[in-house]
Amino acid sequence: MELNKIELKKITHDFSIISSRMMRVKYDEYNIVLKKFIAFIEENEIINDYVVSGKTGEYDAEADYMAVTRSNGEKIFDFGPSAEEESFQIYSLLKFILEKNADISLGFSFIYGVSKRQEVVKEFNDRVLLVLIQNIEGHLTKIGYDMGMDEKTYWNVTGGQVNIANDNATVNAVQNNGASVEEINKLVDGILDNLGDVDSDTSETIVDSVTMIKEELMKPTPKRAILANGIKLLAPIVSIVNGIPLLADNIQALITYVTSYIP
Repeated sequence: MELNKIELKKITHDFSIISSRMMRVKYDEYNIVLKKFIAFIEENEIINDYVVSGKTGEYDAEADYMAVTRSNGEKIFDFGPSAEEESFQIYSLLKFILEKNADISLGFSFIYGVSKRQEVVKEFNDRVLLVLIQNIEGHLTKIGYDMGMDEKTYWNVTGGQVNIANDNATVNAVQNNGASVEEINKLVDGILDNLGDVDSDTSETIVDSVTMIKEELMKPTPKRAILANGIKLLAPIVSIVNGIPLLADNIQALITYVTSYIP
């Protein structure tokens, strides 16, 4: 398919948003959000083609699901061997779960050795869903490299506007300990705790953007594109919520904090 850099960036950004939502979804809403996640994959040709490329005709999602869930913890999923095959098999398993409206928070409780339903969902997401997400992210990143999108990027935020320039700048990884983590958590909590008077659409954008930024900052090597997309979504909101000073101040503080890691 024909694809320009802007379109690729938009797809990558939107995939990060829905992936983040899937990774933190509550157990009683899992299949609701999963339906949106599967739909996003199938509606975006560049992602769907990658996932389908791993189809070998040998994988039976239903048989694999039944074998694992009925093994009392003696069997786990073993996808692969290639990243493409692994991706297709996980996608097929998720499709089966959705089509059967299966409750993974109950079906996998014996497998992962945890009793709380939300903990079961977290284990499944960490062991299964995250693999698919990372494979797709890797595929999109490689396409970006081929399109010349590996230039170093840094951006400035002024008055709710984001200016981006390509140069030889680098993003320094945030140290995942001490004051850095505490500062990030403080800023994020200051935002999420003050959404009571914000309309639902704006609130959802704030939550998704802040979560995406926090999760990326916690990684050893944060991706510039993901941080940039998060900031671009948050910047205009500063003026929208200026009637809620504490919220606006914390959003601006988070933007400033992230940009401080860019030379």
